[in-house]
Amino acid sequence: MSWDTQILLFVATLRSEGLDCFFRGVTWLGSLYVLTPIATLISAILLYFQKRAEVLLLLVGFGGATLLVHLAKAILARPRPSVMEPLVVLPTDSSFPSAHTTHIVAFALCMVLIIRRISPEWQFTTIAVALMLTIAVATSRIYLQVHFPSDVLAGIILGIGWVALAQKFV
Repeated sequence: MSWDTQILLFVATLRSEGLDCFFRGVTWLGSLYVLTPIATLISAILLYFQKRAEVLLLLVGFGGATLLVHLAKAILARPRPSVMEPLVVLPTDSSFPSAHTTHIVAFALCMVLIIRRISPEWQFTTIAVALMLTIAVATSRIYLQVHFPSDVLAGIILGIGWVALAQKFV
């Protein structure tokens, strides 16, 4: 049995009504339905304050990671886990890498880098919030049984790698 499957089976033993509800809610924080309007609002605010480089970082970092993860999913076409019954309706796209995880990692890392540039006194608070959100969303994808742990790990690596590359050029 693979380590992916072992982790999914273990996480399924932790199920409870409270955790089910929590993770069903928290998983939305990695959704484009939530992050796109927030990124748009933040971009508008940054533009108002003439922070064009920061808007570009958010656009290239978050937007580029989003395009890249969905391209990877289409090319790799890994099936979703079927170890246990998922706690939400399975998305119709492929499993690898986790898009929700990539989205939240890229968005959160962009926000950390932007805050570090424009208001460095808030960087540690921003890092703490970014880590909590990232861990919560990543864990939710495994808990809900919609991703293998390796999908989530790949989403983290993809998000960090893309934003690190974007930062070098923006």
